[in-house]
Amino acid sequence: MKSVIDLLTIRCAMKKNLMRFLTICHPVGVLLAFAPILPLFNVHTMTISASKIAQPTTDLKFQPVVTAIEAQMKAQDVPGLAIVIVQNGKVTFQRGFGVRNTETKDPVTPATLFRIGSTTKPLTVIGVMQLVEAGKVELDEPVVNYVPEFKVNPKITVRQIISHSSGLADGGEPYGRIDAAALKDYVTSLTPKSAFAPPQTVLSYSNPAFSVAGRLIEQVSGMNYADYMDKTVFPALGMARTTLLPNVALTYPLAVGYQPGKAGLETVRPNPDNVAEYPAGFVFSSVEDLSRLVLFLLQDGKLDGKTVLSASSMQAMKTPVLKIASLNVGYGLGLIVEPKNDNITNIGHDGSINGYSAALQTIPSQKFGIVILANKVGFNSTPILEAATQSLLKLPKPNPAPPIKLDNTALKAYTGNYAVSGITGKLGTLAIVLEQGKLKTKFAGQPDLELRSLRPDTFGVFLGNTQIGNAAFLRDKTGKITFLNYGLRAYPRLGDR
Repeated sequence: MKSVIDLLTIRCAMKKNLMRFLTICHPVGVLLAFAPILPLFNVHTMTISASKIAQPTTDLKFQPVVTAIEAQMKAQDVPGLAIVIVQNGKVTFQRGFGVRNTETKDPVTPATLFRIGSTTKPLTVIGVMQLVEAGKVELDEPVVNYVPEFKVNPKITVRQIISHSSGLADGGEPYGRIDAAALKDYVTSLTPKSAFAPPQTVLSYSNPAFSVAGRLIEQVSGMNYADYMDKTVFPALGMARTTLLPNVALTYPLAVGYQPGKAGLETVRPNPDNVAEYPAGFVFSSVEDLSRLVLFLLQDGKLDGKTVLSASSMQAMKTPVLKIASLNVGYGLGLIVEPKNDNITNIGHDGSINGYSAALQTIPSQKFGIVILANKVGFNSTPILEAATQSLLKLPKPNPAPPIKLDNTALKAYTGNYAVSGITGKLGTLAIVLEQGKLKTKFAGQPDLELRSLRPDTFGVFLGNTQIGNAAFLRDKTGKITFLNYGLRAYPRLGDR
């Protein structure tokens, strides 16, 4: 069940800061991740191999999952990993593998905390929906009614900022201010240039939009975002150790984050921290705690016989606001929705941030959920997810249709320039060109990528011979190509053809 969503992060080279314009990351599971943005910082380098430390299991039905985990940890050089599987309303399997710290060799357990990146987003939405149910927020009211400093567009609604339909560009900084006013100041800094399209025009992933949602929580609740989550959302879900605060996370067993380096794995030092972007991707949690979120999603907002959110709120979260039909994906309120067939729909969210990867997936019709956390950025959990669903649910292996072949005339229709935008405005131009019968991308300072046709308007994205994602060209009602969408980020086509 490989996702259509892989990561394309556009970064701006500002002043003398050496930021990459285009970062292409490996997929981190079946759903979208918080893009790992790796600026210059001090690292400690160490070469390691994945440890065999793990909690034993006597249930042989999980052996295919264990085998897949051990194989992927070795193949991808992952120090530590934790997994939990939920079936029919209860945890049926949870286990830690490897180590949370390569120096101390402390083992990973189901209680080990990891940063979970964008798997934070559904938790932020739960906070918003609590305020909706309390009668303090209306989803279809303008954001500015609750956050007066939000100056991007007075027509953008609450629903749009938590469904990636606001038209705000993407962006993200793993390091930034940690004072209480950081989130307010960040939202205040957003301007009309921070939007690249009118609201409700196109599905396009935006971390800044979730910062706005966090600021809304602050304004309406009268508490800062981290305190609200710690005192209201996490307790309601029974997530006892989950937190946004590093000084709290450090009081529990915490996985150290790692990333690939020239001489092996590098320890990410310092650990990312940026209060302005807490609502988009900075939660610390464990598979033990996240099993509670899975149960909440599978049980339509109920936990332990109590209603956390109403069935109507849960339906709103799970219903796509906008879709990309050619990629068969949509985004609800804080949740990615990927229909596979009439009976199988994947609902959840991936996450990735410096040193960590997360994947949370539910299949409501099967009463099945799974969470995988790893202390290495860019970990591809897809083989493990597939092993779990194929062995436990007897779902068939993916059998994609054979790719279509397009001649040069057909390929030429996709060529042109596409705008790359950030929260400060346009950052650059991505060119799609036809070279010797191959459709390729051109972006300053980045390697060329090849687009190979899969289906009408849908292409596999290749770096050399390795597929790193899928992309789709989106058309308006007249059939004119208006956007390129890759990694759920939309890039407007420039000029007339």
